[in-house]
Amino acid sequence: MQLNEALRIVLSGLIGTFGFTLVFRSNKNRVIISTVGGVLTCVIYLISCHFFEHELMQNLFPALGATVYAEIMARLTRAPATPILACSIIPLVPGGKLYYTTYYFVIGEMESFYESIVALLRIASGLAVGIIIVSVIVHEINRNKFKHILDIE
Repeated sequence: MQLNEALRIVLSGLIGTFGFTLVFRSNKNRVIISTVGGVLTCVIYLISCHFFEHELMQNLFPALGATVYAEIMARLTRAPATPILACSIIPLVPGGKLYYTTYYFVIGEMESFYESIVALLRIASGLAVGIIIVSVIVHEINRNKFKHILDIE
């Protein structure tokens, strides 16, 4: 991948994330934080695409990075992580793949439909697994940190 194409992808991620934060009605602090998260996610995605050919792996690592970023920013700003994460992963949403999957189904090209839906499921699985891994780790850290207060065994 050439530098100008990578910059175009990162710029598209920045603009898309910024636009989504406005639609999501984020406050001024979260607009900046989420937009930076979207750019970070794009950069991690480009690095993952360089090292991996499989869609699941290409989306797993950016999802891990976006979730870690959202959790850190949530702690620093004393805000919930979910809105930051929801905006930060917008560049990873497979809108084009979903469109073509639907298109192939509507026109009756079932072989292309099956290939496209499998790729779509790989992408969605990578996103979901990345978010779940970090969320479970953060939950366990928080649970163990307050274990003595709650008297949980």
